[in-house]
Amino acid sequence: MARFLSRKLAYGALAAALLTAPAALAGPGVSSTKPADLPAGHYVLDRTHASVVGRITHMGFSHYQFRFTKVEASFDYDPKAPQDAKIKVAIDPASIDTATGADEFGLKFNKELAGDGWLEASKFPTATFVSTKVEPGAGQAGKVYGDLTLHGVTKPVVLDVTFNGVGSSFVPGSVKTGFSAVTQIKRSDFGVSKYVPLIADEVTLNIEVEFDKK
Repeated sequence: MARFLSRKLAYGALAAALLTAPAALAGPGVSSTKPADLPAGHYVLDRTHASVVGRITHMGFSHYQFRFTKVEASFDYDPKAPQDAKIKVAIDPASIDTATGADEFGLKFNKELAGDGWLEASKFPTATFVSTKVEPGAGQAGKVYGDLTLHGVTKPVVLDVTFNGVGSSFVPGSVKTGFSAVTQIKRSDFGVSKYVPLIADEVTLNIEVEFDKK
């Protein structure tokens, strides 16, 4: 009987330990969707899981999409003061990709949009976003205010942000987090007004990003 009770107590202790174990032991993936559970530290963009996609109305016929393939970003965060988070983003305008193919036509169109009359990437090789204020909202929502510099012009923009969660990658002990964000700008505000209004002035930017804690 004593041996039976000992085994029962041992199994009970093991079950309790598993139930109360840290979420990180559960394996890779999101362990929490609460911003307060994001550990303090410096986070760097996982470039293999990041996308900045623009959408613009083309002559009323379509909501045309394009993306930028070269993006760098980082942020510093303290769950005790989320409003003080600092975010920095840098994009290479020459990396614009219209997904029209890798043939001569597709590459020529990408270069056209990166060139004269449009983004003029050779003259303005970097577009940047630097946060000025973070405004936590209800649940996973929030707003990030900051300065966007594009085509040599700096303007304030506001990103509507969703915190997708924090957890771990396949690397033991790692911390990974992810966000979705959307904002709308007027390209004419940044001196890119070619064919407005035939091609819409408003550009919607949809952002999906993952970061790794360093």
